[in-house]
Amino acid sequence: MLRFKIVVVCLFSLASLLHFAPGVLAEDMREDCRLCGMWIDQYLHTRHVMTTADGTQVSFCSFTCAAKYLKSHVADAKQLQAADFLTAELVDAEDAFYLLGSDAPPVMSYTSIVAFASIEAAESFQELHGGKIMTFDELLAQH
Repeated sequence: MLRFKIVVVCLFSLASLLHFAPGVLAEDMREDCRLCGMWIDQYLHTRHVMTTADGTQVSFCSFTCAAKYLKSHVADAKQLQAADFLTAELVDAEDAFYLLGSDAPPVMSYTSIVAFASIEAAESFQELHGGKIMTFDELLAQH
């Protein structure tokens, strides 16, 4: 009977390990925001990606985190990309059109900041959701 209990405990332990291990490993492999630690896959439409001079990519959940990090690492920055809010595709942040203060949910700030690849997309979204269209440089000067 003791042998049976030991076998059952061992099988239960092995089953638990196999059940929970993939989830733990998957979470450990999730990319997080360099500044605040939020998971990037939950913020694909507001993320920013900085490429450094040595080719390393650093991801951020939002413009706010990217701007804070960029101010102290400007010498390392080679390129900054922003996700288009509608498509989640990355575009050069300096070419993007940012909408400040719309009713889109804010990420890491009190005010919503979302980027668009084209002025037309920004204006269409602005008509329905409000906000002020700004360039990257204008927005960065405010942060």
